Amino acid sequence: MRYLVLATIVLFALGDACSPPANVVGVQDYGQVTGRILDAMTNQPIPSALVAVGSLYTTTADPKGAFTLQRVPVGDQTVVARAPGYVTASADVTVRKDRGESVGYIRLVPTIHPEGQPTLAPPPTPAPATPAPSEAVTPAAPSSAAPGASASPAAATAPSASTAPSASAASPAPAASAAPVPSASP
Repeated sequence: MRYLVLATIVLFALGDACSPPANVVGVQDYGQVTGRILDAMTNQPIPSALVAVGSLYTTTADPKGAFTLQRVPVGDQTVVARAPGYVTASADVTVRKDRGESVGYIRLVPTIHPEGQPTLAPPPTPAPATPAPSEAVTPAAPSSAAPGASASPAAATAPSASTAPSASAASPAPAASAAPVPSASP
């Protein structure tokens, strides 16, 4: 009987030491979060802004304000962005297993700005590489030069610029501001 009690105590002690702590759930599933950080007053990117989900998952924005957080735990998450001279902002996102989720634009307001000056509306979300049917129909009607521009995702802004007095000087500027394309230079 004495050996049985001793063996039970030893096995219990070994078994308990091999168990994970009570707060460990098991293998964690992860996803990815992407987006861009912009100045709310100018819609210009904020390079090197700090982006985080909690305190373990952090990254910085690139020169175009874009960021990608790798291996973010699945579930409802809050993405927080901060930069020197700006008020901290956040966005909520649901991360799914092995998928990339976009929070779109996180816009930071400067800590010092003129009283009563409103922020700008966010820029349009960049369109996919293949134009949607509604984009192909809209630019063809107002101008004969639009079919060449219909291949661009920013072609929807070209017809409004063609009504300006100098259409050749006005059309490159909206395309550069409407879609963040690095090759869109005048």
